[in-house]
Order: sequence, then C-alpha cells, then structure tokens
Amino acid sequence: MTASESLVAQFGPEAKNTSIITVLENLMQLHSLDVEELYIRWEQFSYQRHEKQTELTLKNLDAFKQFLQHQIEKKSTQVSSAIKKPNGIKKTKPIRSLNSSPAFGFNIPNTPTLKKRKLQGRSTEVKQESSSSKLEFNSDDRLDEKPIVQSSPFGSTIKNESGANMPLKLRESNKLLDSLNPESIEVADGIDLDSDIQDKRVNISPFYDPKKYRFRTMRQKIQEAADVLDDQIETFYDIFNNHYKLTSTDFTDPTVQSQSEVFAVGRIVPDSTLSEGFPNVNAIALETSRNHGIGRRIRLDLSEIKEVSLFLGQIVAIRGKNATGEYFKVEEVLSMPYPDSPVSTSEEIQEIQSNMDNTPMKAVITSGPYTSDETIDFEILSNFIERLNTDIRPHVVVMFGPFLDITHPLIEQGKLPIFPGIKSQPRNLDEIIQKVLVPILKKIDSRIQVVLVPSTRDVFSKHAAYPQDSFDRKNLQLPKNFKCFANPSTFQLNEAFVGCSNVDIYKDMKEITKGGATSMRNRFDRVTEHVLQQRRYYPVFPGGTRKQVIGKDNNGKNIYEHISGADLDVPYLPLTEFVGGFTPDILIIPSELQHFARVVQNVVVINPGKFVLPKGGNGSFAQLTVTCPDLESGDLTKIESDETTYLHNVWKRSRVDILTS
Repeated sequence: MTASESLVAQFGPEAKNTSIITVLENLMQLHSLDVEELYIRWEQFSYQRHEKQTELTLKNLDAFKQFLQHQIEKKSTQVSSAIKKPNGIKKTKPIRSLNSSPAFGFNIPNTPTLKKRKLQGRSTEVKQESSSSKLEFNSDDRLDEKPIVQSSPFGSTIKNESGANMPLKLRESNKLLDSLNPESIEVADGIDLDSDIQDKRVNISPFYDPKKYRFRTMRQKIQEAADVLDDQIETFYDIFNNHYKLTSTDFTDPTVQSQSEVFAVGRIVPDSTLSEGFPNVNAIALETSRNHGIGRRIRLDLSEIKEVSLFLGQIVAIRGKNATGEYFKVEEVLSMPYPDSPVSTSEEIQEIQSNMDNTPMKAVITSGPYTSDETIDFEILSNFIERLNTDIRPHVVVMFGPFLDITHPLIEQGKLPIFPGIKSQPRNLDEIIQKVLVPILKKIDSRIQVVLVPSTRDVFSKHAAYPQDSFDRKNLQLPKNFKCFANPSTFQLNEAFVGCSNVDIYKDMKEITKGGATSMRNRFDRVTEHVLQQRRYYPVFPGGTRKQVIGKDNNGKNIYEHISGADLDVPYLPLTEFVGGFTPDILIIPSELQHFARVVQNVVVINPGKFVLPKGGNGSFAQLTVTCPDLESGDLTKIESDETTYLHNVWKRSRVDILTS
C-alpha cells in the first residue's frame, strides 16, 4: 500500500483530495512521522480544539501545521534547558534496581533469585550498587534555585542560576475543564473534617490477590510466554461458542486450504511478508493457537469487509474461506460480546446506605508526573493537598504514579536541586522520597483514604514490568489511611467496582481501521470498547514503547533509543485480565492524551490527565461524585435469578469533573 492509500485509509475519504494528500505527505516527511503517528497528532490537535473530529480541510491543515511547529518548539526548549548545566557539575549516571517482587492465573512460572539488571533509559549502561535505588550526589552538583523572574512566550517563568526554566503556574487552580453529567447530579460535599463526629468511611476492598503480583521480573521463559499467549486464544473459543451457540466442530484451522466457509479464532499480527512499518488492512495475518492451527499464521484478505477496527494483539473470530492456501478471505468479523456487569444483593445495598447515611461518595483521581521536566519541585502537589484538606474534602483519593519519574531529565543528568527546609539534603533517589515526597503525602488528613497505584517509571518501585506489584506502604512509612494497590488492579469503593491500569493504552494502541464511519468515531470510545471486549486492561501485543532520536545513520535515517514503555512480562499477562470476568463500573486509565470523562458501554471511563504539565504549571485532576444507591429510587436495575440482585448503574449515578490542579 502506498503512502497516499495509507493516508486515505487512516484519515478517511476526505483525504482523497489531491491538495490534502500533498499537504499530509509533506508533513510526514518534514516531521519524520509515519501515517499512524501523524493521525495521532491530528487527534491531539482535535482534542485541543475541543472538537470530537476536526474536518479535514486545507484551512484546518494550516492550523495543524502551526500546532506541530508549536510542539517542536516546546520540545526543543525543554531539551535545551534540560541539558544546560553550570560549569564544574559532574554528570552522574542514574542507578535503579529491581527487587524480587509471585502471579495469578494459569502457567505461573517459578521465580528464581533475581539478578542485577541494566536500566533501559536514555543514559548509558549503569552499575548496580544495592537492592534499592541509589544515586549519589555531591553537594557541589546541586542546582542552586535562586529565582530570577523572566517573561517567556508561555507566561512568566523562573530561572535558576543554571539557566534552567522553572515555570510558574500557568492556569488558575480548580478551574473546570470538562464535566460528565453536570446537570443531573450535584457535586458531593465530602467529609466534614471540622466536625468532631467521625464520618462514615467509604469501604475500600481489593478485588484481586496481591500475593500473585510478587513475582520476580526479567526472568521470562519462551515456553511459559508461549503458553500464556496460546491460552488467551483458547479462552475466546469458549466465549464465541457460548455467545453464538456454535460447537467446537464449527471452528477449524484457517491455514488449511478449503472450499467451504469456516469459523476461525486467532490473534491479529502483522504480515511480515508484506508489511513495512505500521501494518494496515492489507498487511495483517491471523495467528492460530496450537490446538486449532499448530500456531501457524495466515494472511487475511479484508476486501469484502466494509467497516472494521483492529489492532495488533487483538483476539478475533472470523468467518470465511481459504480457497488457495495463500490467504484467508474474510466474509465477516464476528462482533465480540461484552462481559457482564457486576451486581449486589439488596442486603449489601442497604448496608452501604446505612454506612453512608444516604449521602453521596466523593473521590479525587490524580495521575503523575507530580513535577515538571525542568525541576524536582512538589510545590503544586503540596498546595493541592492543602486544598484537599480544606476545600475538596473527598472520602477517597486515588493517586497514580509516576511520583518521581526515572526518566526525569535532572535524574538522568545526576543533578538534584536544593530542597528548602531540609537540613540534611537527600543524597540519592530513596532519600528524595523519604525526606521530600513522603512528608508531603502525610499531610493528607487521616480521615481521607488514599489509594496509591504505581507506574513502571517510578524510581522507588522495585517492580518495573507490567503487570506491576504495589508499593510497600511500611517501607515508605505511610500511615494506615494509605492503601497500596497493584498495577493493574480492581477494587471496590462501596458497591462500585473500580478498574485501574497505569499503562497508556490510548496512546499505545495502533488501530487498523477500515470504513469511514468507524474511523470517524471518537478514538477514546473505540479503544475503550476494545479493552472491554478483550477483557484485559492492556490487550495490545507487543506492548508500546517510547523512543527518542539520538542521531542519524549514514543514510540520514533517524536512530532511536528505547526510553520506556509497557515492558510486558508475558508469562504474567493473566494478571492484566478483568478479575471475575465482568466489566468494572468505573475504568480509570491515565493517558498522555487529552483528559476526558466518558460513558462507554455503561462504564464510566476517566483519564484525569497529567497533574503537572511537562513545561511546568498545574495540569488536571478528576473529581468523582457517586450518589448513594437506593433500592426505592429506581436507579438500580433489578435482576431476577436464584437470588435477587441489582445492577449498580454507576454511570447513571455519577458526575465527573475535570479540574485544573
């Protein structure tokens, strides 16, 4: 497929215009982007304009050019300020270690003793010193932060003596950016922290086995990984059989030549013989399981399919025939059924009503990073916690990492600032957490419950692969109102089931779409539906990666270096599946893309956005209000079975506000 055909397939029929095609191809060449990357930038451009889908016109493309140029200028300013350092500073390489941390599901391998590992970061090879993250700094290497106010095109900033930018807040705190169900539901008051009477606490219960996350990483075995990938396909055979009332004999090996129409189940993979770069509808194949195809692959012909949305790693069921033995002509892609929703009994609902005194629950959701890329300063977080205790007063705060990013430019360069108010300055990354971050978190009122979910980029996480073990609360010396959950995890807030995953599926999923109506739908909706149908928090395989350009080869092509990404631990991918086989009431997946709150297939989906913007300044957070369940109000759907139960219908009873931090 030519570049022009790929652009039309990705952007839709509007891109068939010769002038538009020319502009898009020039932008790809100018910014070294492939079709998928260019389309993601176009969607970012649409979100910034608060449009679901910006019309593809020459006028809008001119504005899109300025948007891309503005991104380049921001990145170049960020990089130049990050590498600038005063004379005499010694560049120290960052050290980070993984400690052992066991999984759930089938085929869980044994975990031998963990050995030293090499950090795949922007810096070069580093040396392991101990079982915790140790990055030693000399007192001469610190950045002296004596502020000098200076103006910039992006607002007022501060410059320290090293010349690094330290932006001031660019937006007013607590400003409403977006809202879900604002007309029908009022914002909850939260906890009355001024009252002597102790408020009813929201019941927080993990709905997973934490012990199964304590496996040792970086010890993958090919056989164990293959068994897990094979079992994923086999599981969906039963799902399709039950949903479409088929039998095991209806499904056959699609790689075998046959003149009859058959059904087949497998994983979408790139066709290595045709695909160059990002795969498209003409360059994908179906990978079978060992039971139904000996693990072989067959190229797919989707010419008869009018509309479809696929991605690498997706498990699909198809109907068609393999008449030649060279490819499988698809006549139909079977719609994947959605999992069931969680339910509660009347006794459980009445208990929640009594505990909450029929008042609504209030929760706050934040996602790191909690510092800008230009300084290690938790001032915005500290000010936010004061507002939590005085103005917002939620029952629960759910905080996603990274709390301190291992890929932070200053950490990679071995430079730490002077932290005011601390007599003995931190000498390594562990001491930054203990002496700077933890005291700030401890300021959260003890009557507010806090849930911490890690990121694979957290410097104080001993488990840097996905799925990821939780933080050690006792090691961090956090009080009992803090709860540390795994990544991903499912837990209950009263009756509501909350699913959390701290890997950016919205950015990592590279869709292969065909059909104007499919491609024109909101990307967030499409990706969320894939997550729900696949019954996994991160169904993409292989996982997405972040890269940076470090130079050019002799032919002038960019040379990339791996920074971070999903870093999937394949033998433990069963831990990323929906626990219990049902969808959560609330799905929280932080993303680098535009913040949002939506209802998709009766699930409240939230991306709180970055808490602190990369260039500095307050980002965003989500404020969730869920009214108390009431059996008499009709808000709950009654399910008659052996035992009378009720659907929670949290999507009808929830309000989500996206606010500036």
